[in-house]
Amino acid sequence: MSELLQPGASSLLVVDVQRGFTDLCPKELPVPGGREIVPNINRLLEMPWARIDASQDWHPPDHRSFFGQRDNLYPPHCIMNTPGADFLPGLRTERFHTIWRKGYDRDFEAYALTAQHPAFAEFLRACGIATVVVCGIATNICCFYVARDLRRAGFRVLLVEDASAGIDVPTAHLFQQQTKEEGQRLGIEYVTMPALQRLTK
Repeated sequence: MSELLQPGASSLLVVDVQRGFTDLCPKELPVPGGREIVPNINRLLEMPWARIDASQDWHPPDHRSFFGQRDNLYPPHCIMNTPGADFLPGLRTERFHTIWRKGYDRDFEAYALTAQHPAFAEFLRACGIATVVVCGIATNICCFYVARDLRRAGFRVLLVEDASAGIDVPTAHLFQQQTKEEGQRLGIEYVTMPALQRLTK
């Protein structure tokens, strides 16, 4: 059985749970099941974490990753100061301690908040955090990249699959199964809500 979580040394990271990644904004980048994960994330938000962080895509309209721009990978999504950038309705955002915006530089790709905020890992360490539980959108993109970076920085990292939603993006060579296999090789623990709850007893 996996080691139990220590509440005083464990944090929750909610990744990009925004309207632009759901069918509320169908012309943006809807991820299957994006809205359906909100209840499970809210259950996670009720747990006694040492701190709760959230990331938020906050793109300019001409971000390099958008169709017609330099990388030409994704439809425009989560554009700053538009409804697509808002967090999903019903998400208990009042529980967030800090919101870390990312992707706001037109010429810089930032799947993970650790790319835009490279001192994030050291900040968590200074807060006494040893374990980070990750959830959100998309499992195999922004969730994975921040989980990977935190794992490489020495944290225990758990990714909650039924509080996350993923999508294959062939144009960017991002596939859910391949990404999970890579994450497991790195030591990321892929868990479900019931398994996580057993680790908090």
